[in-house]
This record gives sequence, structure tokens and C-alpha cells, in this order.
Amino acid sequence: MARRRVPERPAPAAPVSSKRRWWLIAFGLAAVLAFAIATLPASVLARQLPRLELSAAALSGSVWTGHAQALSWRNAPLGDLSWSISPLSLLRGRVAGDLELSRADGRVRSAFDASLGGQLRLADVTADLPVEALATLPVGLPRGWRGRIAGQFEEIVVEDGWPTSLRGTLDMDGLIAPPPRSTTIGSYHVVIPDPQAGAAGADELHARVTDKDGPFSFDGRFTLGADRSFLLEGTLAPRGSTPPALARSLELLGPADAAGRRPVSVSGTL
Repeated sequence: MARRRVPERPAPAAPVSSKRRWWLIAFGLAAVLAFAIATLPASVLARQLPRLELSAAALSGSVWTGHAQALSWRNAPLGDLSWSISPLSLLRGRVAGDLELSRADGRVRSAFDASLGGQLRLADVTADLPVEALATLPVGLPRGWRGRIAGQFEEIVVEDGWPTSLRGTLDMDGLIAPPPRSTTIGSYHVVIPDPQAGAAGADELHARVTDKDGPFSFDGRFTLGADRSFLLEGTLAPRGSTPPALARSLELLGPADAAGRRPVSVSGTL
């Protein structure tokens, strides 16, 4: 008589090890934490703005990719700011990304890299703004000037709120002096650092300033010290017919050389 065959039972599944279970829990918590951080709204930055003397009408987006509407610094209007931050930069102990400031009358774009120690490095900076926009900033620039500024900088390094390194060019076009004179003084090209300067001091920035057009021919150097003192020195000569008032002003600079150039020097503190 044939023996009845007993059906085989599947082997019981091996229990999940305690070590593997905790690894899965840790992975899940990390994923939740990463999602929470990645979706942090930009509004959480609102409490940090006063520490930087900044204010904004509204914040939107996330802390990584966001937008600040009607941003102001020390009550001076800046414009609308958009930013994107690379999370991987935090692994290096830095905050890096891209910025774009837009206004109805101009725009500024830049990559940035900020260290926890307070150093700020800007790269590939492009700017196109009216002179009046810069004059409204509370940094000591003279007011009343009109014109337009366009700049391209490979690098700007700021430490303790002051530029310690600049490399790039700046064009100042259609400059008009403040009232009551309101005189057109032409357009100028600035190269930083000055290619004609020797080794600059650690606390000084040098720039070469040359005219592009206008009533004056100018070639000189602008020096800015860490103590906010500045010195503009060079040679100035009239171009074409000179109005009597300007001619009398030039005579105050001293006698002209054979080419009609007179030395000029202006100093002060920003």
C-alpha cells in the first residue's frame, strides 16, 4: 500500500535582525528630516533679517530657492531679490549659490560664497544701475549725481563689511554733477586693480580711471584705504571748446603743461 505523502511546509522566514531594523528606521528619519529641511519656507528667514538691518515686504519660496519682495537695507530700497543655495555647500561649512537683484531701473547678478567666519566672496558679478540708486544707500556716497553705472567683476571679497579685494571693470556713463552746477562731466572707464600700480598695500585698493568722452580728458588713479579714506589724483585737460566757467575752474588747478594737462587731486573719507 502506497504511503500518503505529507505536503512540504515552507521554511519560516528569517527574522529581521535588530541591526537592520534600526538602519531602516534611521534611513526613514533621515529622509523625513531631509524633506523637512528642503521644504522649509523662506518665511523662516524673516526673523533673521533685522540682524542684518534688512527688511522685506514679503518672502516666498523656500530657504534654498526663494524670493524677497521690496527688500530694503537700513530703510534704503534695494529691489526684489531672488536666490538659490546649494545644500552641498553646507558640507564645506559655507553657504554658496546665486543671487539676482532686480529693480525697475536696473539689475545685479552674482554667484556668492559666504563662510561661517563672516567672509563674503562674490564672483561673476554683473551690474547695471543708475548712479542715483547707489547714492541712496547709507554708505557715505555723495548725493545729487546722475548717470549710469555698469560693472563686470570677476571677484569681490568683503570682510567685516568692507571690500578687501576687487577685480573687474566699471563704466560710468553720462555723469552729471549735483545742483546747482548740474554740469555734464562725461563718461569714464575704471579698471580694478590699477594695471599701472605697483604692489598695493594690504589695506588699499587701487583703480585706474580714464575718460571715454565728455568735456574733459582725464587719466588718473583712485586709491581707497581700509579706513574709508580715498584719493583721486591724475591729470585733467579740456576737450574742445571749454565754457568760460569751466575754464576758470581749471585755472585754479595750476598751470598747464605743454599738452594742456593740469594735475588734479581730490581726497576725503567715505
